[in-house]
Amino acid sequence: MKVNICGIPHTVIEKEDSFDAVQKNLGMIDYGKAEIVINKASNPYIKQETLCHEIVHGILVHIGRDDLSNDETFVQALGNAINQTFSVKGEKE
Repeated sequence: MKVNICGIPHTVIEKEDSFDAVQKNLGMIDYGKAEIVINKASNPYIKQETLCHEIVHGILVHIGRDDLSNDETFVQALGNAINQTFSVKGEKE
């Protein structure tokens, strides 16, 4: 899968046993390689949340806000908000 972050295509790769879920490290973004790596062992909901989180890191770095990209609390909150916004599909009111 590919995702576009600020006009740059990033390859999304799922790897097994690449991360320590106990330490909440479920994914990472490599800016130089334009890759996002996600823990393959995670359930689909966690994978989607992790992808949103890593995309937020990428956006912030590409717009020159490394300071915000290094703030994991901010990135997690924004990533979760984006994920929840676009995850609601066809729910009845």
